Amino acid sequence: MRKNLQKVTALLGAAALTLSLTACGGSGDNSSSGNSDAAAENTDAAADNVDAAEEETADAADTQESGGEDISGSLTVWEHNYSFEPSVKAVIEGFEAKYPNVTVDYEIRDDNYYSILATAIQSGDGPDLFWTNGSVNTGMSDYVTNGVCEDLTDKVDYSLMPEAAMGLTRIDGKSYSVPWLTMDTRTAYYNIDMFEENGWTVPATFPEFEELLGKIKDAGIIPISLTPNDSWALLFAFEPILAAYDVECTEGFADYPTPVAGDAVRGCLNKMLEWGEKGYYGDNWLGVMDSNEQVLAFSTGATAMMVQGSWEASTISENNPDLNYGAFTIPAEDGTVGLVGTPANGFSVNSASENLEAALAFANYCATLEGQTLWVQSQGAVSASEQIEASTDIAKMISESGKGNIYTSWQSVLSYHSENGVANDIFGEDFSKVFTGSLSVDDFCDSIEAVMDPE
Repeated sequence: MRKNLQKVTALLGAAALTLSLTACGGSGDNSSSGNSDAAAENTDAAADNVDAAEEETADAADTQESGGEDISGSLTVWEHNYSFEPSVKAVIEGFEAKYPNVTVDYEIRDDNYYSILATAIQSGDGPDLFWTNGSVNTGMSDYVTNGVCEDLTDKVDYSLMPEAAMGLTRIDGKSYSVPWLTMDTRTAYYNIDMFEENGWTVPATFPEFEELLGKIKDAGIIPISLTPNDSWALLFAFEPILAAYDVECTEGFADYPTPVAGDAVRGCLNKMLEWGEKGYYGDNWLGVMDSNEQVLAFSTGATAMMVQGSWEASTISENNPDLNYGAFTIPAEDGTVGLVGTPANGFSVNSASENLEAALAFANYCATLEGQTLWVQSQGAVSASEQIEASTDIAKMISESGKGNIYTSWQSVLSYHSENGVANDIFGEDFSKVFTGSLSVDDFCDSIEAVMDPE
């Protein structure tokens, strides 16, 4: 396993970032803050709240405990990103406490995840449980077609799950994964100490946000940490910026058909490229190779802000427990704010697992209130359930910053309103090319428009 690879990467990457990011300034003598609880503290807090979850799911817990000792063996679980490692560990520990004769190992495969997973499955060495994006793209659908994913429809108790989350699990009306009750949203993280030292304030309008970028750049500090080489990391910056750039366009995504690659999207992409030309991502931002380097740059005080997913809070805190940071939603020209939110998918069960009984037990544990509480709170995530309280101040801050307005994800529209999600595949392949300069905004948007459903 590669449990410690992220910390090693952080140590090595810090030196590399000095070369790839040119920044003058940092967070200074940062003090610990309630907004920067370490990932380990989130896990402890989650464990403290599990007692309440157990009481509310007593029947399910009793069932698990009565049969727990009858199930034995070993399992391997694959996740796709190190930001989820604290939660994977927390859920495994909770499961093993109920199933003492089952040992669960995990691996984080954050490079070419789907390719490596496909190779492992084809060779017969696939994990017992593995993450996919659910019905958001063609990954899980392809595995279902090829008989890789176990049909969980009547094998997992989904009674806790809202319909919004269940949509991710279904292919042709049957469920093949267990979702997580996090609201995966996007936010603008900012270095509180850096802002206070320089007299900067959180912007109230989009023009103020652009003005702030210029002020930070003039102070010799990189305004925003961003990689141009990762389509998904770019997406999680693009969507909240688009929501501020054109509220009407973003609100329209909830009621398809609506333009998904029209003037607003093209204008927003060109605006982000303009910011790159102005040096708002650093003079050498093209050398920031992936989301790990992007998050590390913000975590270590190399940049003042980062626009990224709410789930990255745990990684920021793990990278730098002393970083005093906050979060805000980028406002529109008239001050309107809203969160782009999507439910999160979890694990599927490999139908070829040699320990299918234990794998199904693990999937069921993930679906319980106890398992969900461990995941959400150890992740420091924004909760999508009234039964699970957010465990950190930063998660609460993110929730409150949207003032109750929730927008549909642009990327989810591509997935659900193009045949077999082909528009989403184009996004995954070509979005980063727009930012590296090998594909024009218009060519990218034209290719998206060409494959969208007419109705």
